[in-house]
Amino acid sequence: MIVVNTAKNRARDKYTFANINLLGKCNVDCFFCLGKDIEDILCKQNQLKTHFSQWARFQEFLDLCRKNEIQNLYLTGQNTDPLLYPWLEELVNFIQGQGFNCGVRTNGFLALRPESIRALQAMKEEVGYSVHTLNPVTQKMILGRTDLPDWTGILSLPAKKVRASLVLNRCNEAEFFDILKFLSGFPQVKYIQVRRISTDTREALLMPDMAAFERVYTKVREIFPMTRKFATDVEEYEIYGKPIDFWRTVKTSANSMNYFSDGTISDLYFVIEGYLKYHQA
Repeated sequence: MIVVNTAKNRARDKYTFANINLLGKCNVDCFFCLGKDIEDILCKQNQLKTHFSQWARFQEFLDLCRKNEIQNLYLTGQNTDPLLYPWLEELVNFIQGQGFNCGVRTNGFLALRPESIRALQAMKEEVGYSVHTLNPVTQKMILGRTDLPDWTGILSLPAKKVRASLVLNRCNEAEFFDILKFLSGFPQVKYIQVRRISTDTREALLMPDMAAFERVYTKVREIFPMTRKFATDVEEYEIYGKPIDFWRTVKTSANSMNYFSDGTISDLYFVIEGYLKYHQA
């Protein structure tokens, strides 16, 4: 019987990165999206058409990152994708002009647009692509659309460092090793992060998906030797010649600050918990 421990690890390391969480409408509809935990609150926010110079408290957040000696900032989406932001390239240049390194987390659907390519290639930090499936039917179940991104073209783009990540769930569990084998064929991909679904409000609904992660993890640890362990809970295995990191988000001791484009600033690693604590309605 698979046991899933969902208790949060409250012991945090020193801050090593910060997230800039854009709020707005997404181009996919992932059933496990963390934004769905508080969809009734986040649906009222959309700064995708607001220039970052007008984002509330953005400079305050950057100053706070300096104070805490955080060098790496990642553009991500709490309920959207950062490549939807029309001033992405300008934002990257601004952040790096402020003395930070900028990276991104994206679903990749817009990665091959010329403006996206320019922004991605300008980044001094890691570019993270979410590759949850290679099957259109499975993608429909997970993301709500059947048209697959051109992963061969996307993963061949030049970048300082590329991370591929997949959220392991009941829909893609059976193709897990096929996805790893595909991703391992790209020299640009330096490592693959396998993430367990995280939720603050939908644990009962998503428990079968968290159990899928634990089933695959158990198989892997029985077959492959662990190459290293870090951030308390993250275990790394080499499969198909690539480092594979098994990441239970709430169990790791990694630490980050979070900024949300509606002006909410959180000093908590736990995204939803931090937003609810510091958001001013």
